[in-house]
Amino acid sequence: MINRSIEGSVTIDFLISPEVSQVRFDCGNLSISQVNGTYVERFRQEEQQLIINLSNRSSDPVSVKVEYSGSPKRGLIFKEGLVYTVFSTDYWMVCNMNPSDKARLKLKIQVPDSLDVIMSNTSRNYEAPAYTYGFVIGSFNKHSEVFDSLTLNYYSSQYSDEQLQKVFRETPHILEFLEEKSGTPYYQNNYSQVLGGDHYQEMSGFAMIKDTYGNLVLKDSTETNLITHELAHQWWGNQVTCQNWNHFWLNEAFATYLSAAYNEVRFGKEKYQSDIDSYFKVYQKILEKGADKPLLFPDWSNPSRDDRNIVYFKGAYVLHLLREEIGDSTFWKGIKHYSKENFGKSVTTKDFQEAMEIASNKSLQEFFDLWIY
Repeated sequence: MINRSIEGSVTIDFLISPEVSQVRFDCGNLSISQVNGTYVERFRQEEQQLIINLSNRSSDPVSVKVEYSGSPKRGLIFKEGLVYTVFSTDYWMVCNMNPSDKARLKLKIQVPDSLDVIMSNTSRNYEAPAYTYGFVIGSFNKHSEVFDSLTLNYYSSQYSDEQLQKVFRETPHILEFLEEKSGTPYYQNNYSQVLGGDHYQEMSGFAMIKDTYGNLVLKDSTETNLITHELAHQWWGNQVTCQNWNHFWLNEAFATYLSAAYNEVRFGKEKYQSDIDSYFKVYQKILEKGADKPLLFPDWSNPSRDDRNIVYFKGAYVLHLLREEIGDSTFWKGIKHYSKENFGKSVTTKDFQEAMEIASNKSLQEFFDLWIY
């Protein structure tokens, strides 16, 4: 923690056409010291990428081992006895950040015995995109419970066992709700939530939630939106994943809207409408500035704050409008069809449109042209 630096190695196994002689991986500002593998001829770094030249080979799987070190400028946060990752996995581990390229992960981290580690490790043969890989290191209080053979873990260095239990007491109910709406059971052996740091970030198998959020829930037990949002990403985002960042609203609008939908079931229609009104107010300010854009972005290379608000809050508001357009039962039938058909896959906005048109048995082109395209 004093040096704010890391050393590591990653073994990447992949299948690729034998006609391909070069592969690229993202590596942020890491320094690559060595790349080994049966078919590795040479390697170089260029524009935050590791480029590996491969020799002639058959169609067998390829395995490369990359050794690296560095002081990450992004993606790895060091703060007051806490180390945690935020989105930019390629700044602490060589990987492919394309969201459509998913892989299984086995992660090992060496830390002093006095510290706890919560980290992504995929299980049951499912794959996840690299931006969902992550870990948290620190000294934590912990509360655990078992729900339907699933272990739920809650961590914090600031909150007691009793407080953690209160903050996250809705988690089993939220889990049931999301399983029902997606039509797919939660697919890992455990799910962890960590209160710490200054960020909100879904990871494969756990969520990082801003430390101060716990106080908000302790004061008002209905303030569970962010707990639901991050848990919803275990389906919409981590498994039903946008094919590229231009379709990012398929990750974030869904997680945002599902948090309002859970509030409707758990706390009533008035709470739901309050959430929808708050989403619309954010969008209305964007409209007043003349900064509105389609939900399907032509480019997501340098998004502004307004762009992010469009993806999250306009997107959630549009899902609300779609539900009003086609009716409750049809809407949720379409959501379930879309989620089950595309679980473990990468999706585009067209995939979502087609699923909702199948459910409603009518063309939604006019609605999608107006609100999404």
